[in-house]
Amino acid sequence: MRTKIILTCLSLFIVSGIHAQKTEKQWARVGVNGKFGVIGKTGTELLKPEFDMVGKTNNKVTPVVKDNELYAVNENGQRLPYSPETKGKQIIFSENGKSGVKSDKNVVLIEPKYDFIGKFDGGKAPVFLNGKMGLISDKGIEIIPPTYNYIYDFEKDKALVMKDSLYGLVNDKGVEIIAPKYQKIQKIKGDNYFVLKEGLWGVLNSNGHETITPKYVAVFSCKDGFKTFSDGKIGMLDDKGNLMFEPAYEDVGVKDNNVFIVVSKGRYGILNKEGKQVVAPMYQYIDKFDGARALIIKDNLWGLINTDGAELIAPQYNGIEKTDDNCYKVYQNDKQGLMDKDGRVIVRAVYHDISIY
Repeated sequence: MRTKIILTCLSLFIVSGIHAQKTEKQWARVGVNGKFGVIGKTGTELLKPEFDMVGKTNNKVTPVVKDNELYAVNENGQRLPYSPETKGKQIIFSENGKSGVKSDKNVVLIEPKYDFIGKFDGGKAPVFLNGKMGLISDKGIEIIPPTYNYIYDFEKDKALVMKDSLYGLVNDKGVEIIAPKYQKIQKIKGDNYFVLKEGLWGVLNSNGHETITPKYVAVFSCKDGFKTFSDGKIGMLDDKGNLMFEPAYEDVGVKDNNVFIVVSKGRYGILNKEGKQVVAPMYQYIDKFDGARALIIKDNLWGLINTDGAELIAPQYNGIEKTDDNCYKVYQNDKQGLMDKDGRVIVRAVYHDISIY
């Protein structure tokens, strides 16, 4: 019996040890100074950024290029020979340490001259040579010469490229739309892009023109588009990156009944859905709109305004309360009265109490 107990404990110890030594899974490719590596979810460097190329992992094996030499690395970081894809109409083959492409009928489409050729996808495949990445077609045409540190996936016939840690944009014909000069390029709606340059954000269109010169310290996505920040003030872009209004306000509320409530120098105003000023910031407070009407406070007195900026009830009451009958109870001094939703007097403030049944 004692022997069985010892063996059981020993088995548990061995299983636990194996589990503890389980390799952390690859999570993200990282790059610095034109070199690439791989990290796990805890931030551990599974592959130090010392490679000219880190390809896509397949069956727990990652192709890498270092010092113009192609090989593979498994999930334990061990070096292995790399075997290229041999299926399909385009077959990648190696000769004298270089990779080329031939057809399934053994016709050479590209002589062996690249350090690495990736998998063909949509008629295109990435190639690497001397630490630089390019792009070839399945006909053997070099679409983009190996000049970039990295070419990202194409989206709507355009792809981000990185060179010397800066980002640009190319089309699927290999034409450089934007030379790499931005710290970041981020796709948004309408085929437009946010760009980061010298620590400031702007907007770029698909033709490579800056529709908004980089000038915002931050851009944040929100329900109504993107809030922009500069000099402690807030502005707004629509969801395609088009300017609605520049940063001029301490606060910008969520679009409500097709208007924005904004705050400037502690005062509340209203902008329409295009960002044009409807009411200059002049009120102590503007409440949330309800049925296209909102309570306002000015000079410590309450009133009512609509989305066009018209005062339905001029600020003159000590309080205003909406009732279940879609009218308003108004408080003036120690008396109460009633007004309809358009500000017309139903009952003057002459009663000490009004309770609607």
